[in-house]
Amino acid sequence: MINSKKYLIYISTILLVFSIVLNTGCTGQADETQQVSTDKGTIKFGLPPWPGVTVKTEVAKVILEEMGYKVESNKLDAGIVYAEMAEGNIDALLAGWLPVTHKEYWKIHGNNLEQVHINVPETWLGLAIPTYVYESGVKSLSDLNGKETEFGSRIVGIEPGAGIMNSTNEAMSAYGLTGYTLKSSSTPAMMAEVDSAILKNEWVVFTIWKPHSAFARFDIKELEDPQGIYGGGDVVYTIVRKGFKEDFPEAYAFFEKFQVTPETQSEWILEYSDKGRDPAEVAKEWVNNNRDKVEEWI
Repeated sequence: MINSKKYLIYISTILLVFSIVLNTGCTGQADETQQVSTDKGTIKFGLPPWPGVTVKTEVAKVILEEMGYKVESNKLDAGIVYAEMAEGNIDALLAGWLPVTHKEYWKIHGNNLEQVHINVPETWLGLAIPTYVYESGVKSLSDLNGKETEFGSRIVGIEPGAGIMNSTNEAMSAYGLTGYTLKSSSTPAMMAEVDSAILKNEWVVFTIWKPHSAFARFDIKELEDPQGIYGGGDVVYTIVRKGFKEDFPEAYAFFEKFQVTPETQSEWILEYSDKGRDPAEVAKEWVNNNRDKVEEWI
């Protein structure tokens, strides 16, 4: 016959174990539910291969991930980014140079896109030369005529899909620069060519824009554009696909406030492009050092 006291202890132990198991399972389920509820979805950025937007997108990624979003970056030429956004395959672009540089992309795809906010309020783009060339008398785009031999009959450009390349083709036609060929390459390759030419004291003319670390790294001058082919200075927009606001309202509200100075973006470019740092590392460091600004944005 089982001792009643021992039997009660036995039953109590079983009930205690069962209670612990049950509560553990419920807690795990609650944690899982909480984790799912904090996942606000995936935001897909289009990322043209330019240093400034590379770090800027990483900065936005750090902040959005802290807000509970997942973030993807899709490295594509600018024209393809606009097309993919219009199709709904890409959510956002932080490098909408308007009204001039990306005017053709906007003309084609603008009906399916939205300009949320200006994230860099002041820019410049066009052609530039070393200061020693400028001081020889080449101060304007029209002054390039007759100097083809000195410049090797070429203008050093960047990626063929970039808006500045389209504008440069227009400028070459407008200023009668028929003796020149626009050489497409990449932004790092363009910088390497400029660096090499300046070290050798050679003449070089190249596509460039502000904000860019080139103006801190090299002694260069902007060429005047009397006909205004490159425009009077674009601003940089955050652009999203139609429907983004409804799908990601908190991220949209962040984009409405997200703005940096040209100087800040130039610093990012210098750290990433010139010093060779990981853009994700540059972004995390900047976010951690500028929490007050981040709080304003979110």
